[in-house]
Amino acid sequence: MRPWRAFDLIFFDCDSTLTRIEGIDELARLKGLFDEVQRLTAAAMDGEVHLSSVYDRRLDLLHPTRADIRTIERLYRANIVPDARKLLGALNFLRRQVFIVSGGLALAVIPFGVGLGVPSEHIRAVDVVFNRLAGRWWDYDLGRGGFNPDERYLDHDAGPLTETHGKADIVRELREGRTGKALLVGDGVSDLMARSAVDLLIGFGGVVHRERVAAEADVFFECDSLAPVLPLAASPSDCQRCAQAGFQSLLDKGLNLIREGAVQFRDSASRELILKAY
Repeated sequence: MRPWRAFDLIFFDCDSTLTRIEGIDELARLKGLFDEVQRLTAAAMDGEVHLSSVYDRRLDLLHPTRADIRTIERLYRANIVPDARKLLGALNFLRRQVFIVSGGLALAVIPFGVGLGVPSEHIRAVDVVFNRLAGRWWDYDLGRGGFNPDERYLDHDAGPLTETHGKADIVRELREGRTGKALLVGDGVSDLMARSAVDLLIGFGGVVHRERVAAEADVFFECDSLAPVLPLAASPSDCQRCAQAGFQSLLDKGLNLIREGAVQFRDSASRELILKAY
């Protein structure tokens, strides 16, 4: 039986993967339009409709301000998924290259990711254009931070991340010039559609259980923790180093969740490889 091989490039979705919220849904909650927008989000994430068909509609309904989107970044941080911060710390310690590829709004996703230790150049999300003449644009004190918080949404970059099949293109772009195996962790069908761009697709069901993702991902987490990513991404020798750096409890938790069946493998031999390795 071949040994389990470690991964070098680790890609994460953001909403409902690193954080327990969907940013666009929380914007809708702020605007009193949660039910309508949440139905659109769920339909896109479940693969019932193409993401591109609802992306414009949601933002046109909400017309968020720059301050609204900054509020989402604070909510991201307040709702971080269990063990996410410690996991990214361990991956950085092991010198893995960590990326975030998200259909969320860049103004919220990028500072959230940087706060988790992901370099900004390793983060891809959707840029938006604001109306700089909205609100009290003339008020110097209001814009002291460099931008007027009342600037209101005008348009967004309708690139690959606003399409159901677009995430694969971004992952491939980020892999150019980089060697090694890659895995992607995400909760939605857009992540599933990026399966061809990585060597392992991990479906995360710790926030939202999506039947199609559970059925088709190479590995599926039924647990609300990202701890099992560590033994999946690293080698046993890597994890010995992690233990010396204070990550033993994270490794133990991840392995226990695998042993207890909270992590499902489409290929049962892969599960045996992991357990044998440790």
